Amino acid sequence: MARKIAILSLILLLFACNRWKPAEKPVAEEKEPPVLASLQDSGMPCFKCHSYEKFSLDSKGKFSHPKHLGFGVHCNQCHIIVPHKEMTLNKDTCSNCHNLTAFTYAASGLPVTFSHQNHQKKYNCSECHPKLFQMKKGTSNITMDEMLKGENCGRCHNGRIAFSAKDCAKCHNLSVLKKDFTYPAGDMAPAVFSHQVHTAMFACSSCHPSLFKYKRGGSGMKMDDLYQNKFCGKCHDGKTAFASTECQRCHR
Repeated sequence: MARKIAILSLILLLFACNRWKPAEKPVAEEKEPPVLASLQDSGMPCFKCHSYEKFSLDSKGKFSHPKHLGFGVHCNQCHIIVPHKEMTLNKDTCSNCHNLTAFTYAASGLPVTFSHQNHQKKYNCSECHPKLFQMKKGTSNITMDEMLKGENCGRCHNGRIAFSAKDCAKCHNLSVLKKDFTYPAGDMAPAVFSHQVHTAMFACSSCHPSLFKYKRGGSGMKMDDLYQNKFCGKCHDGKTAFASTECQRCHR
């Protein structure tokens, strides 16, 4: 009898052990990589692993992936994709939809003509956009001072990779400089300045931007400055050129 009881107790113990399991720790649900909803069903295998959250941004002045995807443009219509080897931009793609010929900028006072076609022959769009310039015309602040420091256009137009940004006539239409500039002078007759006379003897870089800013009236020049050999007085000192004290030579 005791033997039967012992066997029965052992069976009950084994049965209880098999049913008991340590509490399992809850498994955190794995979050899927943030992928644009419009791309989830694109059929591109890249999106099964790679996160494209950064491409969902739609910032002013920058290339918008959501906007182009909304037009029904597929990734491989713009990019040359070789899995795990290459994903470069097909530079001819932009020209298929956009009229990328020549742009004219007049913000500087001297019209500037820029040719996308000439630049596309040598470089991909990604060489300039968006690291140097935003995608939308007019959204990037371009100044000559920045160019001469090697920024924006000056990144290449430094005299080594491409012609120097100091070579003004390469980009600017200088015909406007054929007309004399007239500056009001209070009670005196206006001061008249001729670019033609000066550019016949000197390069633009002789005066800009070391003596004068490129924007007319932006240097804040006064007669007292000239007497201290500043601005025009740098040359008009009576030795290099007639003295700035000869008022009638400029004030007519």
